[in-house]
Amino acid sequence: MAEPLPWYIVLGYLTAFVLLWIAGRAEGGGTATSAISNIACGLVFLGTTLTWFTVSMEVRAPLAVWIALPVAFVAFVLWQSWRQRDSLRRLGTTNEATFGVLPKRGRTVPFDQQDSLSLRRVLELEHQGHRLLGVEYPLTEPDSATSRVTDRIGGLYSMIELRIPASPTLLITPKVGAFEPDYTTPFEDARITRIQVGTPKPSSKPSEQPREFLAEELRKVAVDPEFDRRFEVATEDPEFAAKVLTPEVREMILNDLWFRVHEVVFDHDALWTAEADGLNEDRLLGNARHLAIFAAAVTSNLWPGTEFSRVAARAETGYDLWFGQRRGFVRNRVNRYRESMDRQPLAPTTVLTRSLLAAAMVVGGLLPIANGLATAVGLAPEVPLTVLESDGGDPGRACGANRTQICGSRSPAVRGTYPLDGRTHEVVTGWVSGELPERGDVVDVRIGPVWWNTVFQNTAAVVTTMLAALVPLLLGLLFFKTIFRPREPRRVRILREIRQSGQVESQP
Repeated sequence: MAEPLPWYIVLGYLTAFVLLWIAGRAEGGGTATSAISNIACGLVFLGTTLTWFTVSMEVRAPLAVWIALPVAFVAFVLWQSWRQRDSLRRLGTTNEATFGVLPKRGRTVPFDQQDSLSLRRVLELEHQGHRLLGVEYPLTEPDSATSRVTDRIGGLYSMIELRIPASPTLLITPKVGAFEPDYTTPFEDARITRIQVGTPKPSSKPSEQPREFLAEELRKVAVDPEFDRRFEVATEDPEFAAKVLTPEVREMILNDLWFRVHEVVFDHDALWTAEADGLNEDRLLGNARHLAIFAAAVTSNLWPGTEFSRVAARAETGYDLWFGQRRGFVRNRVNRYRESMDRQPLAPTTVLTRSLLAAAMVVGGLLPIANGLATAVGLAPEVPLTVLESDGGDPGRACGANRTQICGSRSPAVRGTYPLDGRTHEVVTGWVSGELPERGDVVDVRIGPVWWNTVFQNTAAVVTTMLAALVPLLLGLLFFKTIFRPREPRRVRILREIRQSGQVESQP
């Protein structure tokens, strides 16, 4: 008897998710690698689903459907790759840097040394009056095939730079474990660590020395206890750091999730940050937007009356105007709300992928519930089920280190055939309650009218099926909420409660 969820189905879906992870890591670092991984993910996912439906669940669909699904998925991936290249072209990017700094062996060097570096991509453009530079580089020197493969799946980093007047060097670096022992932020700390692993450190001159966490000419400076708890500040000019980190600017940094994971650096004539993963339009413009917001906040105190201060004041940094209203209508609305909740923005592909997964969970829960409701109100047809094979199941055996787990358990199930609409259908169904029929027995069951036509042998089966289907339904709805209407993080709620209580105590 076919099992409801054979091991090869689980293995197929796990393989698809691994390929999807590889595609995400390779995004921006090679269109071919990302596209091939996405296509392979889609083919494995659809092939696994086809096998599950046709072999295990006896779902029969026209061959054209199974051909059309992978073809449509491949076409979507290719269209996304073309759209990414076309959007960068429409932004008017050039492939040569005219300002800023570039990464070299863990340190930064002036842009005019580009020819001596192992950079994957260099994109410069003008956007909202600002001059932006995006640099994609590998974590390791690409001197072997192994390092190239490693870089493609997890060793690519990007520097996003915004041109500013020449300034002293200043680093504002988020700290790992900044909120302990009150509470921990493991995912946030992991992201901080991953970004900092590939972030170069500034130096006043080119250096061939191994990477250090701070350049020798920089020294740490204290700002205030709360800020110093969460960020580390290093500079070659403490007076410049004091001008940058005014109380208003510190408040903005403390209240913005983006600064909690990204290091912000003043380096020569660039204000820059680094990002783990390859360079694409959303990563370039998204990080540059925060740099532009930060530049607008500090420019009146650093460069009053200059042309740059006028540019920073005029730059439109709202989602719609920064990314363009012509594209990303859903993405912009989603990210505006996520920003208000101090959540990370989502790329269009991420919104689509997560929405499809959430929709699959919701549909997977609604179909059995709909069949159960139809059966409960008498809309499901009653048919005779001829038993071909029955399995009494297995309660399993104790296993695990302390023998507290149950291994090898198997629920009772029946395989049989029933006539409906002039055709004979074969089905494998669990037997929830009542006496288990034997081979050759004929029992009356009800067939849910909605695909995939759940089999119910009695009222207990209806209730059990509907209760079990609530799990994927609720999980899918929760997933939708985390995408479109997320709640603010616990860290943010605690900080806001502390701030509000402080304001109440300060009132007379």
